[in-house]
Amino acid sequence: MAKPQIDNYEDLMEEKERLKARLRSRKTRIKQSFEEIKDEINPFTNIRKTAQEAFSTSTTNPLVKFGIKRASELLIGKVLLKKAGWLPRLVVPFLVRRLPPAL
Repeated sequence: MAKPQIDNYEDLMEEKERLKARLRSRKTRIKQSFEEIKDEINPFTNIRKTAQEAFSTSTTNPLVKFGIKRASELLIGKVLLKKAGWLPRLVVPFLVRRLPPAL
């Protein structure tokens, strides 16, 4: 890069501001690079992302949606509410399906 021609004080101040802006942009790029490296190295971040994808029911495959729905009904209705009456067995799985996801 060629050095700019500085003839007066105003040119010097413009060059100083240009260099400060360039320094700020490079610092932000370096900071972003370090954050990306940290995310790649941190194994817990990858595990969390994988777990979120695995337990997410926002899939486009209707067979997977159907399987998750039936498995949740079976788990809640037959296992967790084994000793409950017929009304909780009917209502609770419906309410659980309608709740927004926690993740």
